Amino acid sequence: MRWPVAKGVFGAICTKDKTRFRVYAPLASEVRVLLYEKQTHVRRREFPMQKNTDGTHEVTVPEDLHGRFYLYLLDNTYAVTDPYSVAVSMNSTKSAVIDLNRTHPMGWERHAIPKNSPKEAVVYELHVKDYTGDLHSGALYRGKFLGLVEGDTKFGDLSTGLSHLEELGVTHVHLMPVQDFISVREDPLHFFDDDNYNWGYDPEHFNAAEGSYVTDPKDPVKRVKELKMLIMALHERGISVVLDVVYNHTFRSYDSNFEMLAPGYYHRRFASGAFSDGSGCGNEFASEKPMGRKFILDSIRFWMEEYKVDGFRFDLMSLIDRETVDQIVSLAQKINPHVLLYGEPWAAARSALPHKQMVWKGTQKNKGFALFNDDFRNALRGGNDDKTPGYVQGNYDNKQAVETGITGSIRFSEGRRGFTAEPEESINYFNSHDNLIIADKLAISSHSKEDAQKNGRLLFSILMTGFGIPFFHAGNEFQRSKQMEHNSYRSPLSVNGIRWEDKKKHQAFYHYVRDCITLRKMLRVFSEYTAEDIRKNLSFFDRLPPHIIGYRIREKTGDSLWIFHNAGEADFTYAFPDKGEKICLFDAEGIRHQRMFSDRFTTVGKSTTVHRVTENGHE
Repeated sequence: MRWPVAKGVFGAICTKDKTRFRVYAPLASEVRVLLYEKQTHVRRREFPMQKNTDGTHEVTVPEDLHGRFYLYLLDNTYAVTDPYSVAVSMNSTKSAVIDLNRTHPMGWERHAIPKNSPKEAVVYELHVKDYTGDLHSGALYRGKFLGLVEGDTKFGDLSTGLSHLEELGVTHVHLMPVQDFISVREDPLHFFDDDNYNWGYDPEHFNAAEGSYVTDPKDPVKRVKELKMLIMALHERGISVVLDVVYNHTFRSYDSNFEMLAPGYYHRRFASGAFSDGSGCGNEFASEKPMGRKFILDSIRFWMEEYKVDGFRFDLMSLIDRETVDQIVSLAQKINPHVLLYGEPWAAARSALPHKQMVWKGTQKNKGFALFNDDFRNALRGGNDDKTPGYVQGNYDNKQAVETGITGSIRFSEGRRGFTAEPEESINYFNSHDNLIIADKLAISSHSKEDAQKNGRLLFSILMTGFGIPFFHAGNEFQRSKQMEHNSYRSPLSVNGIRWEDKKKHQAFYHYVRDCITLRKMLRVFSEYTAEDIRKNLSFFDRLPPHIIGYRIREKTGDSLWIFHNAGEADFTYAFPDKGEKICLFDAEGIRHQRMFSDRFTTVGKSTTVHRVTENGHE
């Protein structure tokens, strides 16, 4: 059949004198709004909706229905929630009517939004429950949105939570899914149950906040307000907020609200009629369909305008068609020119979406979004879940691949050719939430515990002295372990939770990581240089041993940065050119600012050195 295409606003729009409901259900002959005073009530009022030629049904109720709950009854047979719900009942069984103007925390409309450029980004990925769920987090609202709002939390004399993020110096916090997901029980009594954990890649309502992270999931206003409070708290400390969004599939298939409202439309299918399952989760959302595309674009606009989020990470981005991605970028950049957009350039399995419509590495060139650089990741650390070593553990065959990553994976030279047109199209990382966390990976692929710690330091120093957008996972900065669990998506908090005593245990490691971030911010070349600048001003020292990566970057002042990474055990000594003053900026101990009186310098084993050689003999 030819499906009608509808424009305009969907969902329940509530003001103080009326509430308008509008839903897309072109095959339904009759749709009614079922209105409930409380989420647990069975008694209801019913409001028949008018069917329009564009496949929509709508009704305006001349009442302020703020705080009520509703369902759509289709042909007197199926009752479903609203895909455009902005809030829902506990455990997502009913949609909630909310006047969004009544959800703003104090100071929301006036608070300053940071303007962190994607080129300046240092991205920190965290899971809300993991981050403050620990008894030592110092948070009153452990594992909740509000746990991240609390300032000045401590474990002993060490900062935790929000204060830790500010102290660390990251520019962007990437929140793992906070859109309503269905794989946990939202009742606070079960919040800390071992079988009640999930990463959240099981979306149910894409425009509603997850209730398990709210202090009272029975109150739909708190879902909105408390997430806004989290976002505002980060903004007020100069940190931008990226949402991890899962538009590639829905948790439910045949019984999803999308499928019930428009059977056969919103999910991608093979010619046989079977659900396409490139997500590995049972289905795929058909982003290429006009109303599917509209839903995603409406959702992006909603999160940016209502919640003031600063960016998005797209799960399995290959399953969102390229035309929709282009429109997402255009829309998002109009709303916020500093928006940060990135995603995974792969799918989990075969898809019905034609290959030429999918996002792969290379398709992002000059398109305004970045992709995860698994080539750089694998070159640095080796295989994801096994003992296979990467460059830092001694696999020096990966040297040129690491050098390519350092360039931002641009087309730098014949032997160093990456997939990007500009460096900010590459998300440079050695670890995300997936697979073995880096401390566990290094524990099984390094020679000793001490060697693993040195390798961890080297990973961070390489990451922060290369072009592209550095990204790491919460707790990497103090050697967080997940007890060798390589896929902890539903493991208990005892496995997934941040243990803040690790920060105390590994203070030297943490301070080194913080210094790496500080160094990156000091060296403006990494946020200012274009691909052409890199080709003109970056040169590798090619006649070095395989365990040494050395390169020189000419700064705009005419000074030069000399950066050396030593992945071997033994110290390495190299000679400077004769002219110019030499300043040591960084070594195995972290940030330095020390004038050199020798023309030779040493990079000790398993470490990085950064020197500045001034053009005219002065700094």
